[in-house]
Amino acid sequence: MAKANGHRPVESWAQPSPAAAKAARNGAERAAAIGGAAAAAAAGAQSSPGDPDASERSVPPQPPFRSLRGFAFDPSLSTALDTVGISTVLFNVPWEKLTPGPAGEYLQVVDFDPASGCYYEPVDLNHEHVLAQDGLSPSEGTPQFHQQMVYAVAMLTIHNFEHALGRRVLWRPGPSPDSSNPRDDSKFVGHLRIYPHALREPNAYYSPQKIALLFGYFAVEGDRCCDHLPGSQVFTCLSHDIIAHETTHALLDGMHRRFLVASNPDVRAFHEAFADMVALFQHFTFPEILRHQIATTRGEIRSQQSLLGALATQFGRATGKRGALRDAIGTIKDGKWVPHKPVPGEYETAKSPHERGAFLVAAVFDAFLSIYERRVADLLRLATRGTGILEAGAIHPDLVNRLADEAAKSAQHVLNMCVRALDYCPPTDITFGEFLQAVITADYDLVRDDDLNYRVAFIDAFRRRGIFPREVRTLSVESLLWRGPENSDKRPSTKLQEALELLRPFAARYMYTVDREEIFKLQRDMRLALHRWLQKHFRHPQFGKQDAEFLGIDRALPFEVHTARLALRTAPDGGVEPQLIVGLLQRSEIPVDEKDPAAGTMTFEGGCTIIGELRSRDICYCVRKRMGSEPRLQRQREFKATERDAPRAMYLSGLAHGGKGAGGNGAGDVDEDEGAEPFAIMHRGL
Repeated sequence: MAKANGHRPVESWAQPSPAAAKAARNGAERAAAIGGAAAAAAAGAQSSPGDPDASERSVPPQPPFRSLRGFAFDPSLSTALDTVGISTVLFNVPWEKLTPGPAGEYLQVVDFDPASGCYYEPVDLNHEHVLAQDGLSPSEGTPQFHQQMVYAVAMLTIHNFEHALGRRVLWRPGPSPDSSNPRDDSKFVGHLRIYPHALREPNAYYSPQKIALLFGYFAVEGDRCCDHLPGSQVFTCLSHDIIAHETTHALLDGMHRRFLVASNPDVRAFHEAFADMVALFQHFTFPEILRHQIATTRGEIRSQQSLLGALATQFGRATGKRGALRDAIGTIKDGKWVPHKPVPGEYETAKSPHERGAFLVAAVFDAFLSIYERRVADLLRLATRGTGILEAGAIHPDLVNRLADEAAKSAQHVLNMCVRALDYCPPTDITFGEFLQAVITADYDLVRDDDLNYRVAFIDAFRRRGIFPREVRTLSVESLLWRGPENSDKRPSTKLQEALELLRPFAARYMYTVDREEIFKLQRDMRLALHRWLQKHFRHPQFGKQDAEFLGIDRALPFEVHTARLALRTAPDGGVEPQLIVGLLQRSEIPVDEKDPAAGTMTFEGGCTIIGELRSRDICYCVRKRMGSEPRLQRQREFKATERDAPRAMYLSGLAHGGKGAGGNGAGDVDEDEGAEPFAIMHRGL
């Protein structure tokens, strides 16, 4: 038989007769009418036998998203008449190949319940019945739905981070494969494991040791809460806020491992606050809930009680609180909801991570509210004929939709600003004031024209809560920007620019790499190449000394290239900026109290974050934590002395102490206390 183009018979390309085509169409219509999808597809294929690409087009393209149903916040909304209509949402998460668990590229859900000693059957999200109905129906009593819920929220959180960062996220490296070198961080960890029923207690936490999320469940005791049936089970794995919070801990730890070392009161608080912020701003990605709450509050999110600013409502009530576990806008006092009022100086007196972190959450949320109110001011003027005061009663649905759109955009912008700022933070010893500088600088780099004054809104919100960066002259945008080399008291040498040139080939490889394990190896290769170059460079009597001072490095101590990342930032005008982010780190063991040897020693860390522009090969910023800073050393000594005397110290000593000095090859940073579970302790409220 003759072939055409060596692929298929010539006869198969012939056009069918009109009668045959009509019969085929009738057959397809009858099959579709009786629900025979397979028969309809077969009949449709017969109707176009002359199409050479029919077989290829019979396979549909991969969808961009997988839709999965879940609880909007937690199951408590489904038991109240006024919120039952918004109790569930549809999570649209990036499509990926999954195996039962579910297990994909980033996550692996392992549903083992140690308390009962059983494994629950894993859900198969690729089953045709599950796909046809956008996942399993929300259910408090079905373990397979619990598995679906944790997967959906965790993937949504990962997607938000990758969108803001301009790169794929990685988890912290696994334990050292070399027993002789505990700082070897060469073990790639592809999956964050999630255990929906790991604990039989009112707790959930991220484990840096296991690189896993562990969720608990518990019974409501007696008449502790009128909103729950006494003895009923509360599952933390069914709370969007708790899942997003714990996933954020894992993502932040993957970026900044030394943010687990408490060197000042803000460090642990920053971890808790940032996790709360991500959970809060993801509330604004649910259109139905957003419109409902805008209508309920009549657009006045700041002055009215709202679900949008509350966290883990079911968990908070079930554990004895009158309202949400934490609330960024207000709280309930004497049975009434009252908005928070900033009190300058109050932040400095807060000690516990959650109490202190609440000030950072409130400041960022207040900045968001100011941005939102500025964006909707013209809409309210139009709706009120210029008075700005809405008439009594329900507001028009069209106004609700427009206000909800502006709230969603504002929340996404603020979330992106905060996540992007993580690349502009120092590698260790983070403070809230430095985070503000990182937010301002990262946003300035991407969007020079701040016509809606987003950056001023952040500065004003932090100022009203008494959160200030150190060593700044004024609270203006210009003063808060990290200083570039041209404005620094220490200048880099021209030789240091060669280090950026050294890393450009790695950037070319990165552009064509999608596999996360390959990205992990590429980053390690970058770190090794840069470490070797710097190690040799620092020996130069002139340029080495000059650049060590610029980088805040003590040449007498070993150093490590702690991180090396590439990012592709997409500006609002569509421009793409390739950036290099490098973190250098040093450690030194010093006495907590020079006059009291019995006080023991502590790890004092320093280093810098370098932000470079690969196209121009320019160093844009160097965010330093100098090893030679006496004021910083004294503050850390005072903090350690306070920690040592606190009742919590016996539980958190492993986290607070950190590891000993680094090796010369830039390998990992495993803490001394291998059994430390810092978030397990903090989340129990000890």
